[in-house]
Amino acid sequence: MASSETAWQAPEFEYRPKSVSWYWISIIISAAIIAFSIWERNFLFGIFIVIAEILLIAWGNEIPVNLDFSLTENDLLIGAEKHHQIKLFENFSINDLNDNWIELFFTFKNKIRAPLKILAPKEKTDDIRQCLKPVLREVEFEPSLLDSLEKIIGF
Repeated sequence: MASSETAWQAPEFEYRPKSVSWYWISIIISAAIIAFSIWERNFLFGIFIVIAEILLIAWGNEIPVNLDFSLTENDLLIGAEKHHQIKLFENFSINDLNDNWIELFFTFKNKIRAPLKILAPKEKTDDIRQCLKPVLREVEFEPSLLDSLEKIIGF
C-alpha cells in the first residue's frame, strides 16, 4: 500500500474581526459581573473576571500566524514544533467553513483531551480524506456547544 501525504499552509485559527462595539459590550458585561461579585462580597470571583476580561481583549486582538501542516497516514505535523500520531485519534470530521477553508476536527481516543481543530484550504479536502480514510473513521461534523458559542460571540 502506497503511503499518501498532503501538505498545506493555513492560519493558526479562524480570525473574526471585531468592531469597537464588541469590545465595549465585553467590558460592560464584565463590569456588571464585577459589580455583582462586589455586591456578593466575592472578591476572588471579581479578580477572576478582571483577569478573564484582560485575556479576552488581548486574545481578541490577536492575528493568527500562518502555519505549515503536513499529514500522512501516520502523523500530523503542525508547524515545526507540534506532532500528533494518527493512532492517538479516534476519528475525524470535516466542516465547510466558507468558500476558501474547511475545519478539520480530530477526536482523541483519550476523552479527556479536547478535539483538535485545524484549518485547511477547501481544495485539499479530497487529499485529506484520501490520506485519512485508510486509518481513521470519518464521522459527520456536529458542532459542540463551545463551537456554537464561539460563533455567536464572534471569538
